[in-house]
Amino acid sequence: MHPLLPGGDEEGRLPQVRGSAGRLPPPLGGARGDAPGRASRAAAAAPGVRRLTLAFAPPFRLDRTVAILQRLATNPVDVWSSDVYLRAFDGPEGRVVWRVTQADARSPVLVELSGAVGPLAPWRARLRRMLGLDVDLAPFLAAARRFAPLAALLPLAEGIRPPRFSALHEAFAAVVLFQQVSLASAVATLRRLVAALSPAVTVAGAELRAFPSADRLADAPEAVFRAAGASGAKARALRGAAAAVAGGALSEEALAALPSEALVLRLREVPGVGPWTASLLALRYFGRLDVFPPGDVAAAKALGELGSARLVESLGPWRGMLYYLLFVRRMARAGVPAWLR
Repeated sequence: MHPLLPGGDEEGRLPQVRGSAGRLPPPLGGARGDAPGRASRAAAAAPGVRRLTLAFAPPFRLDRTVAILQRLATNPVDVWSSDVYLRAFDGPEGRVVWRVTQADARSPVLVELSGAVGPLAPWRARLRRMLGLDVDLAPFLAAARRFAPLAALLPLAEGIRPPRFSALHEAFAAVVLFQQVSLASAVATLRRLVAALSPAVTVAGAELRAFPSADRLADAPEAVFRAAGASGAKARALRGAAAAVAGGALSEEALAALPSEALVLRLREVPGVGPWTASLLALRYFGRLDVFPPGDVAAAKALGELGSARLVESLGPWRGMLYYLLFVRRMARAGVPAWLR
């Protein structure tokens, strides 16, 4: 784990920050079964904007890390707008919106939370986990420098951390919908599905949609998934996984306690989850950096271009970071802004 910068994480309050319409959006209802009016009462009692300062061992680049989390700028949930990372959440007490910024790769990450925020500790933990702030990549960088093809790519990796999806049911959607289709097609399907199940809110000129709850995904008719562009098999797999998460049959705590190999095997027991999907879930949600998703066509092509098919085995416990590095190479070639400055 990285040591914190002097002073560590800090928290506090800011004066109320108004949106482009002159007011914060009203919070939405949370999980299924919320009493009518509960969200409105929470909004009335909610304090102003709350603030967190997240420290880390530099360098860290918010723009590059969020770009990996998004995969494409058209991601409907994780939004990068005018050098700000925006995201909305719908919880049992109402909506929460975060606004995350960073001045440069050595500056702390500044977070503003508005809405029915409640205790700050869970938000701090969520952000640190999602942004990979406590992952020490020094051993990976040292290993990568021993291989000429990777050493040449390391400038692209400066400041990145391995990001993780926000919630288990969201991770299933962010992987299952991406099976055997292009990134653009998968993100378009994700965008349509989220739009069908989650109302929009405009913050600072950007449209935000909270990712639907596990209950909402599980309860959505298959026709909603099909209209979004998902196949029937993907719709059934995602609805089933969401129901298992919501009902407790898939326990995040129990899964997280498993070693990586056993975790992948357990995830493969979920209908519709094969080796690639299970491995990507292990890597991008559970943070298992010793896992490299097998059968990934884009990754295999990149390894072939580098002339180093044996790199996966050579990196041992850091093979998952190789997957991220190859993805970074792909985004840099596509001209993603985070890699142009």
